[in-house]
Formats: sequence, structure tokens, C-alpha cells
Amino acid sequence: MTDLEFDISGLREQGMLEFARQVEPAAAQPLLAGAAVLTGPLEVQLRVVRSGSGASFSGTVEGGWEFACVRCLEPARLRFRAGVEGSVAAGQNVLDVSEEMRQALSLALPERARCREDCKGLCPRCGADRNAGDCGCPPEGPVPYGRGEVVA
Repeated sequence: MTDLEFDISGLREQGMLEFARQVEPAAAQPLLAGAAVLTGPLEVQLRVVRSGSGASFSGTVEGGWEFACVRCLEPARLRFRAGVEGSVAAGQNVLDVSEEMRQALSLALPERARCREDCKGLCPRCGADRNAGDCGCPPEGPVPYGRGEVVA
């Protein structure tokens, strides 16, 4: 059984099962398809409830991930919490939440990750990180293009 599979064989007798598990980054990283890098284990909590002929499940996944800041390209480390839910066909003894987890992580991805709210970004002229200090470039004026020539 993988880290994203849960034994639900006792569901018929109990009617409800709860799981809390740490999932190592190596087991969940492929679900992100290169969109982010997990910075530690994921905390997964699930509740599986028998319903009709099958079962439904819901829960959360929490963790941290890292992106390149959209303004300065430095690491942007962020925390996330996402909901996971789905259903299970009758007669299954193993619940694989890989696809539901992939969907939850995809929906939780930030649109524009920043290293901090007030990130000043890179200078469009010389490429210096403005968070580290003033680069000395004039505040306004033409931006160099091509071979480094200034276009007026």
C-alpha cells in the first residue's frame, strides 16, 4: 500500500473511519507535476463514511511548498491547506486518494507566489534585486533593449 492509499476494510462494520497520516514529500511530489516543490511532509486527515452502496470521504491536506517569487525570483515559501473529497465504489477495501489529492493541490496553487508581500522585484535595467538595496539606476527613463542600447 502506498502513502496515499488507506485500508477501509473495516468500513462495513464501523460505518465511519478516520485517518490522520503524514505523507512524505517524495510520495506526493509527483502530483504537482513540477508546479511547486514540497518543503516537508503533508498532514492528511480523512473521514470515510458509508453511504448507500458505497462510501464518501472528505478531509484536508496541509503542508508547505516553495516557488520562485514572481517579482525577484528568490524562493517563496508558503503554507497551504486544501480540502479533499470524493467517493468510493461498494466492495473496495483500499481507498486511493491520489487523484483527489492531485486535484486539491492543483486548486490550492497560488496564482502569483511572492517571497513577501512588499517584494520590490528586480530592476528592469540592470536586473539587480531591489530588496537588497538601491542599484543606482535612474528611477525613470528608457529601458535598454537589444544590445544594451538605450531606446529613447
